[in-house]
Amino acid sequence: MAFKPKIAEMIAYRAAYICSNPGCNTLTIGATISDPLLKNKKGEAAHILGERVGSARHDPNPSIDVGGVENGLWLCANCHTLVDKNKGVDYPSKDLFEWKKEHEATISMLLRTHKSPLPLISRQSTNRKIAQNIVDCISNKGAYFQHSSIEDPAHVISSIDQVRNAIQREVRNIDSDKRLQGICKSIQDANREFMNELSRDSSLLDAYLTILRNRVGIQLKRLRDEIGCDISGQITSIIP
Repeated sequence: MAFKPKIAEMIAYRAAYICSNPGCNTLTIGATISDPLLKNKKGEAAHILGERVGSARHDPNPSIDVGGVENGLWLCANCHTLVDKNKGVDYPSKDLFEWKKEHEATISMLLRTHKSPLPLISRQSTNRKIAQNIVDCISNKGAYFQHSSIEDPAHVISSIDQVRNAIQREVRNIDSDKRLQGICKSIQDANREFMNELSRDSSLLDAYLTILRNRVGIQLKRLRDEIGCDISGQITSIIP
C-alpha cells in the first residue's frame, strides 16, 4: 500500500525531490516544456520496511510506524524498483535507513548554508561516467571472456595490467562515492591476485581465469544494476 499523500509529500520535501540513492541522486520533479500547467514527476516514496508479509524487508515486529515518514525513502522510479527486487535481498533495511539519514542530512546542510544542490547531482553524473569508462575498458579486453585455450599467459598478464592501471587512474577522480570505490577495489584486488598467481604458475591459467572472471563478473553486475552502466557484447557472458 502506498503512503498517504501527505506522508509521501513530506518524505519528498525532506529529500528535496532528489533520489536518496547515493549512487543516483537524480532530480525527480521538474517542469514540462509544452504546458506551463503541468509538471513531470518520476519520484516515489518507497517503504524501507515493507507493510505486508512477503513484501521487501518486511518486519513482523517493527519498532517504527511503517506508514510514517520515518519509514519512507524518496527514490526515483528506477531505484524504487531496484531496491524492492527479490524482496529487497540486496538492499537491507539497515542500508536504506542509512541512505535516508545521510541524504536528509546533506539536504539540510545545503539549505542552512545556502548552497546549490547542483554539484550533488553533477557529482553523480561524473561518477557514473567514470564507472562506464571502467566497464568499457574491461569489455575491450578478451582476457576476461575469450576461451583460455587461445590466450597466452604473458599477453593475459599484460592485458590485465593495462586494465589495472586504467582503473587506478579513474579511481583518483571518483567524488565521494564509497560504493563505487568499493566496487573498483574489488575489481583491482581480483586483477592483482590473478597476476600474482599466474606469474608463479602459468600452467593453471584456465583455473585462475575462471576465478578472475567470476569475481569481476559479480562487480560488473553491480555496476550495471546499482550504478546504471551500459554493458553489452561478449563481456556479458561473465555476469552472473
